[in-house]
Amino acid sequence: MDRYQNFTLEDFVWDDQFRSWVLRPTREDEAKWQHWMSQYPDKIALINRAKEIVRAIGVESTELSAFEKRAAIRNIIAKLRTTEPLVEITAHTPFFQQSWLRYAASLLLLCGLAWGIMSRKEARLVDYEELVTSTDEQLIEKLNTTDKPIPILLEDGSEVTLDPGSKISYPEHFNSQKRELYLSGEAFFSIAKLPSRPFYVYANEVVTKVLGTSFYVRSYQNEKEVSVTVKTGRVAVFTRSDPTLDKKLSEKELKGVVIEPNQQIVVVRESVRITKSLIAQPELITENGTTFQFEFDEVPVSNVFSEIQKAYRVDIIYDKNVMDGCPITANLTDLSLYEKLDLACKAVGAHYELIDGRVIIEGEGCK
Repeated sequence: MDRYQNFTLEDFVWDDQFRSWVLRPTREDEAKWQHWMSQYPDKIALINRAKEIVRAIGVESTELSAFEKRAAIRNIIAKLRTTEPLVEITAHTPFFQQSWLRYAASLLLLCGLAWGIMSRKEARLVDYEELVTSTDEQLIEKLNTTDKPIPILLEDGSEVTLDPGSKISYPEHFNSQKRELYLSGEAFFSIAKLPSRPFYVYANEVVTKVLGTSFYVRSYQNEKEVSVTVKTGRVAVFTRSDPTLDKKLSEKELKGVVIEPNQQIVVVRESVRITKSLIAQPELITENGTTFQFEFDEVPVSNVFSEIQKAYRVDIIYDKNVMDGCPITANLTDLSLYEKLDLACKAVGAHYELIDGRVIIEGEGCK
């Protein structure tokens, strides 16, 4: 950890271990970083700013090349240096109410849109027939001509539930390096977990890559959008016009825009614009018989947000120092995710926004 003593704001934002702690914290990482900050208290303000940039912008999921990402971050940090000094961040200021963070999120969003526009110059609409005929492999085609979804079992143990009017093509035997399937229409995929052999679903201009999980893909030739929704696990989505396509196809890891349960990606086909969001009706994630308690009696509203976050696997970003001082009594058991958020926020005079698949809560705390 000694190497972090001389880190700049940009160094922290791009450090793999730091981003992992911020986005996917473990008990061990939390203890390690808390101990480090206790040794270097003068770095706490810098750490807090770097954490909020990573959380708000979602550095790992932004659909930009490494060069464009770094250029965007440098622009953000340069702007921060000319607007608000680092010492202005305090435990009493809700971080998302700070203009610097709004600027940062907006700038990277614009960079993402600009990237989509630049990609459009090379974008070309691709359909199922073209994809199928361009492969050298002998493929099996399954078409659902019924009025009900039909299950299709693949040789690796994966199962595809194919909607009416939809079709898929795939080889009788997947090769030893990867598993590939082509879709026209809509289907639910439950993919056998084989990390050494990634599974790819090609749907018009969109490529979905998984190692073993379940998800939905909707991709009709006559529709302007392709959507991917995750049921369990993690899924990476990228487009065929991506300049790093070959690299993302060859690597074993999940690269691209990564989404998790209750999140979805929508790709506008003509502009290749990618939007990440929460699904319309998020569901409780009750793996291994997990249960959640939504009856609260005079507990800090931050505890409520924490329980909701765990139950739905949704990132909820808020100022814990402020919300810890706001008690709430409520029974949220039979409410949807958004109803839970509405009630909890109204009880303490806060409100929330949905940004990039995350819930951002703003409020000045209890009077």
